[in-house]
Amino acid sequence: MLIRAVAALALLWALPVAAHDGDHGPPPWQGASAWPDRIVATFDADPSHTLAVNWRTAANVKATRAEITLATPDARIDLVGRSVTAQTQRVDLDAVMLGGKLINVAANDALPAVAYHSVRFEGLTPDTLYAYRVMGEDGHWSEWFQTRTAPKSGRIRFIYMGDAQNGVLSLWSRTIRAAFQAAPDARFMLHAGDLVNRGSRDVEWADWFRAGSFLHAMIPAIPVAGNHEYDMADPDDAARRRILSHLWRPQFRLPVENDLPAVVHETAYVVRYSADLHVFVLDTNQPDMAAQAAWLDVQLKASTARWKVVTMHHPIFSSGGDRDNKVGRDMLLPILTRNNVDLVLQGHDHTYARGLLDAAGQAPRRAGFKVGDTLTTMFVNSVSGPKQYQFRKQGWDDYAPTGVKLERQGENGQFFQVIEIDGNRLSYTAYTTDGVQYDAAIIEKRGTSKRLIKNDNTAPPTRRFGNTLPYKSPDF
Repeated sequence: MLIRAVAALALLWALPVAAHDGDHGPPPWQGASAWPDRIVATFDADPSHTLAVNWRTAANVKATRAEITLATPDARIDLVGRSVTAQTQRVDLDAVMLGGKLINVAANDALPAVAYHSVRFEGLTPDTLYAYRVMGEDGHWSEWFQTRTAPKSGRIRFIYMGDAQNGVLSLWSRTIRAAFQAAPDARFMLHAGDLVNRGSRDVEWADWFRAGSFLHAMIPAIPVAGNHEYDMADPDDAARRRILSHLWRPQFRLPVENDLPAVVHETAYVVRYSADLHVFVLDTNQPDMAAQAAWLDVQLKASTARWKVVTMHHPIFSSGGDRDNKVGRDMLLPILTRNNVDLVLQGHDHTYARGLLDAAGQAPRRAGFKVGDTLTTMFVNSVSGPKQYQFRKQGWDDYAPTGVKLERQGENGQFFQVIEIDGNRLSYTAYTTDGVQYDAAIIEKRGTSKRLIKNDNTAPPTRRFGNTLPYKSPDF
């Protein structure tokens, strides 16, 4: 069994990947050095008082640190930075953990080992602008990055993107940069899984970090693990057991939920961003979701946040091709509706879909929702990269008995979404990657009751494969 698993992984990584034009070896931005790179900010504790940062160097950097200070107008903030010692982990790029053992495979073109470093800055003041920098070898500092801690309450904007996955540097880069242009005040970016195509292939992460560049360091990420962040451990296993990429945890410092099995530590977690917003992240790649479902139910019941957002990779209501996630829907939908979850953000289906559900009515809304109607939950599937699928022929008609209605759909387009929470209003806007508004909705909440006060879902014309540029499935 172990031999078959290793062989399967070796075959997976040996497949050609045309991530760059021509075959000229690793790109110059892939190799690690004495200088810090791949710097990314995340949350692994209270975002009002802490900030987590990860970065990478060559493996010979065995100890390093970071500095943080208030972001003042003074020219020499480097003279007053507070130093924090980093945690360091060596990562072998040509190996993978399998069955608790490190197995060497023909991965990543026999790249040398690297070191990943992380810090958690603590004792920070809420809603305050800080500057930080990280170090590689002694004296090899990054530039200073500015980022703002979470407020205790008040207006928040954040960016949400579905699958990047393919053509990340070439084509997804314009999406993340357009998102920043549309929302330069975004407090975080939520990536709904499949950040890359092959999660254990280092060159693809090299492209992901380069595409986002300084944005990853300045706007903290809430990453969701998609199926492409997992490697197939044994294709003969009836449960299709997958193993999380050995690069995921070294790259992202995320909350550990001790009430969940270790297999989903740092892939299923909670971010309590402020009194107004609670974000719950699920790992829907697991063959058994029972533990996560029970945990989510408990967490949602205990939450006192005004707005509750759940994010996962595999959609409750599928929108791509012939896909359907009945097992996940049967298990999770009752929990979402019972706990009055406001917004569910998903990826995986490489299409755009936004729908509304009124659990109280439990009746099909064939004419759709009108301004003033009550609702329970808004569901969104989106894609930010160039890999595109056709929309399900039946749309969401076969889901109508649940009370859900598809309000807007799209094909053959890269999208990003900006979400704003301000008191009792949640504003949602979807944009195509050229910055044009494609869809928008505003929900108002009074107590536990929600009503729709904006539903702009008709212009521009619905994107279809038949009315857009010719499409060829990417092979990179």
